[in-house]
Amino acid sequence: MKTVIYDDLFSTYFETGRKMLMTLSPDRLLAPCFEAMGKKPLAERYGGWEAKGISGHTLGHYMSALSFLYAVDGDIEAKSRAEYCVNTLKDLQGDNGYIAGFPEKESFDKVFSDPDGFTAGGFELAGWWVPYYSLHKIFRGLIDIYENIGTKDALTVAAKLGEWVYNTTSLLNAEQRLRLLKCEYGGMNDVLSRLYKHTSNEKFKTAAEFFCEENLLLPLSNGEDILSGLHANTQIPKIIGALQVYLNGGDSYLYNAASYFWDTVVNNRTYAIGGHGVAEHFSGKDEMPLKTNTCETCNTNNMITLSAMLWQKNKDSKYFDYIENALYNHILPSQDEIGMKTYFVGLKPGNYKVYSTPENSFWCCFGSGLENPFTYNKLIFNYDEKLYVNLYIDSEFDCENISVRMRTIEENVKILEFTRDYSGTVYLRKPAWCEDFKVKYCETEYCESENGYVKISASFKAGDAVKIYLPRKIKKHIKCDDVRFVYFTYGEILLSEYMGNKECPESDRTAGENDLTEQEEVYCPPLKNTDVKRCGDLRFTVYGHTLVPFYEIVHGRYRVYFETE
Repeated sequence: MKTVIYDDLFSTYFETGRKMLMTLSPDRLLAPCFEAMGKKPLAERYGGWEAKGISGHTLGHYMSALSFLYAVDGDIEAKSRAEYCVNTLKDLQGDNGYIAGFPEKESFDKVFSDPDGFTAGGFELAGWWVPYYSLHKIFRGLIDIYENIGTKDALTVAAKLGEWVYNTTSLLNAEQRLRLLKCEYGGMNDVLSRLYKHTSNEKFKTAAEFFCEENLLLPLSNGEDILSGLHANTQIPKIIGALQVYLNGGDSYLYNAASYFWDTVVNNRTYAIGGHGVAEHFSGKDEMPLKTNTCETCNTNNMITLSAMLWQKNKDSKYFDYIENALYNHILPSQDEIGMKTYFVGLKPGNYKVYSTPENSFWCCFGSGLENPFTYNKLIFNYDEKLYVNLYIDSEFDCENISVRMRTIEENVKILEFTRDYSGTVYLRKPAWCEDFKVKYCETEYCESENGYVKISASFKAGDAVKIYLPRKIKKHIKCDDVRFVYFTYGEILLSEYMGNKECPESDRTAGENDLTEQEEVYCPPLKNTDVKRCGDLRFTVYGHTLVPFYEIVHGRYRVYFETE
């Protein structure tokens, strides 16, 4: 299956991301792995987080991003670099299966040599910074390369690493296990369960279940909201992994936990842009403080992943309503014109975004940001004996059984054209924001939806087209926890005010993830009325203030939430 995007907005985002990805040196990203195995690296490692105890995590994101790029674009250079990383890791991997960006003896050995005495906290395990979190990224990169490129050695290296995980975690008793799980461990249950799926090795199933944390999952499965105050992006990968274990034969409580988690995060804790959290932590239910450090970007990346997985289970359009919002209004605005990535997207009125640097950042959100440009292609269409159209982005989809092209013919009207004969069913998502959604085929109008999809079953001929009407309206939304504040949307597009560069730093790219979050306040006058009028192509005014799509604002101050009188 292949999807090619023609939409200028997304094509530009894709190509900027590709260019950024290809500027990175695989040898520099592999350098910590050489050093961890006691060998001289081929190049100097990068700075920022790659010069700290979490080193090696960016390599994992890099390998995943390369595999995604190859899967959607057939980029031969991406495949070559991915296989180079796999071959290098295979050569470096220890006899016991261990391979990571930090020494085993300084991290994990302290756990397994002293299981009664090791310490563990939110970001510390036996004195080391989140070792499983970093290990997970390389593990995931290997699995992604196997799944997207088909490189068998990637599965071989991952399986040896999985053996090491099983052999070491099996040494711990119940109390020691729960103590270990206090430290952030990424999505270890996810990669181990995927490894089990590909190998049928029961050891990997057992190891995946080791990382399914009952203290979190059982309350959630019973509909108990325990998220307030928890570190947000510690939890989301755990939930992704729990759902993966369920999909590979695990207990149904894991699905119930994932489903409830999604509901309470999206419905009770999500800002206008589709992100959530303040200073990386969940707020209370229906609390949306406007700060400079809201909405950690990799959280939204992971919530999109979780949404897509839940959709595969029950085909409910609500998951793509969330994905669409998060994609347009957080992921697109998180990359600047040279491919640098945001950590937080602050929503305090008058805020400006802060981006990474090319050499000395390498935050978690930089890593997931490497992947973002190559992940949305596969979300537009889904084919599994039936075609689902989930996102209305101009593109072309082709697989063995069906070939279609979606394009815009006039504002808010698209057509889905069949380029080969196809007898079957097409489901078209009715977006939550579109009250007057309808489709026409052969002079018949379809409006009724089930689970948020309009269904058409027919014998489509090459050249046939389904006309899709997506009339956008300007909507005002009241902030859930403070009726004085509002925000505005035009269909799926979040609108915001660009406020210029007044009192902004000379550069908004910085090495530290928390740099520039203390921002000098600027005056944001309240609105005396909230009547929005259109004044041009995606240009609007409200009480003398110009509104533009939030994804257009790269550098400079902005406001998304408007105080009213």
